[in-house]
Amino acid sequence: MSTPWDVIVVGAGAAGLVAAWHARQQGASVLVVNKGLVGRSGATITSGGGISAAGSTLRALGLDVDATDTEETFFHDTVRAGSFLNDQRLVEAMVTGVGDELRRYIAAGVKFRVNKKAPGHSSGRGIHISGPDMQKAVTDDALAAGVQFREDFQSTALLTRDGAVVGVAGLDRRTGEAEALHGHAVVIATGGTTSNWHLRTAPEELSGEGHAMALDAGASLIEMELLQFLPCCLAAPPIWRGLQFPWILGPQGGLRAWLLNRYGERFMARWDPERMELATRDVVSAACAAEVVEGRGSPSGAVYLSWKHLPDDILDHYPTWSKSVTPDWHWQGFDMKPLIERIRADHAVEVMPAAHFSLGGIRVDGHGGTGVPGLFAAGEATGAVHGANRLSGNAGAQVLVQGKRAGVAAARDARERRADGRADNLEQAFDAIHAPWRNAGRDGVVPYELKDRLTQLAESTLGAARSGPALEAALARLQALARDELPRLAPRDTARVWNRDWSDALEVRAAVPVLESALRGALGRPASIGAHQRHDLRGVASQGTLRHSIVRRSSDGDLSLTHEAVRHDLLQPA
Repeated sequence: MSTPWDVIVVGAGAAGLVAAWHARQQGASVLVVNKGLVGRSGATITSGGGISAAGSTLRALGLDVDATDTEETFFHDTVRAGSFLNDQRLVEAMVTGVGDELRRYIAAGVKFRVNKKAPGHSSGRGIHISGPDMQKAVTDDALAAGVQFREDFQSTALLTRDGAVVGVAGLDRRTGEAEALHGHAVVIATGGTTSNWHLRTAPEELSGEGHAMALDAGASLIEMELLQFLPCCLAAPPIWRGLQFPWILGPQGGLRAWLLNRYGERFMARWDPERMELATRDVVSAACAAEVVEGRGSPSGAVYLSWKHLPDDILDHYPTWSKSVTPDWHWQGFDMKPLIERIRADHAVEVMPAAHFSLGGIRVDGHGGTGVPGLFAAGEATGAVHGANRLSGNAGAQVLVQGKRAGVAAARDARERRADGRADNLEQAFDAIHAPWRNAGRDGVVPYELKDRLTQLAESTLGAARSGPALEAALARLQALARDELPRLAPRDTARVWNRDWSDALEVRAAVPVLESALRGALGRPASIGAHQRHDLRGVASQGTLRHSIVRRSSDGDLSLTHEAVRHDLLQPA
């Protein structure tokens, strides 16, 4: 057995690298493993870059911002936006802890700008650091601190001994070999699960392996049915499908574009007659999905977003004050001029909500602990900080604070609880990695094809508008796929180095319990709240005590759903 690392961090986005840096400051040896290339994969580099912080916090950093905006106000905004389903301990930690991390980056000279408006917040709180700039900052910090890296390593299982986590097993894509990495503590920072939806804004790496690994090791998942959808993403043409540019050019950017159904009706008047298209993301997403479900959508199964009522000058001048669109209409590396020309010719654009951010995830305490000895988690891989809906910029605050707390706690745990001896499940972990090869050359299932069926299943039943019968049918379908097709996954190519089918097979295996957890959670919440909108129970709100939905793997290997009352120790529902 190789010499164990003090801390192994799975995931190299902001949450993972902040955790790695802080673990190094505690004197721990740290290895970061990442499924792709560091800085060229994951969600941080593609993020919008908002980082929420109270005005009082930013003024303490020397910035000229709203002096009346307090940490208490920030806390209240977050909990109310989350429909009081948040774990208020996690919210408090985020609100009070983000300033210390921002101070480090501001002092280091990272480029930023102060937010003038923050959708959903009562104040224009927070700052903006672009996704690429943030990724570069956290990567440079980790390298300078002596963090070591393994790229193109696809983690598939947590190694355990006597119920404690003692390392990570996975596939080295470069060599085509299964490998065990031993460590005294592990931090899961693998991001969300949005890659399991067909229409999404996130990169393809976020398939939920961290969640599946944590479940198998004995951790719990919380609120897995809750997924934030970003409204007004392109539904067509296919090459642009999922791009959020219309949202940027419309509600997010402040332009008063109109959402219309196939009859030209501004349907948001039925949902939020005061704010209309500027309503919160969960409301706009549910409204768009409802129009399609009820037969008032476009030919592409979407709705329309139109700028036709606005003077041409407003659209023409947008790049002069936009921070994200260049004068020649380039946005995040995409040339959007063809779309702009179509809009200028008075055409509407077909848009739909896209899977954007996982609100549910691994259940953690205020220091990233999962309840499993040696296992911690941080960032979008965790659940319950945002409740039923996330405010703009709060993900940026979450990854910084949770990354720090998990890194510090993991390093301390590694000092106090040394993980000695061989893992109990090493052979089982390796056998699961190699399982697809047992079907090679037979009439097996192509991994990508099963992955596509799973994304279609999630898209059709776990979208912005849901129904009980569809959820039940989807759960039965998922269980049948897991029983009949998952064991038959087989690579088509015999080469083991950089074998995409092999990687896809391992991702599909992780996606199944992730989607089952979401379906069980959705069925166990027979009312609408935030991002979970039951179209078949329209207008039925949660009654009585709010409850967390908790999924665990039972002793027989099946997933079980239980509920716990939400604690409101700091702020009571009105």
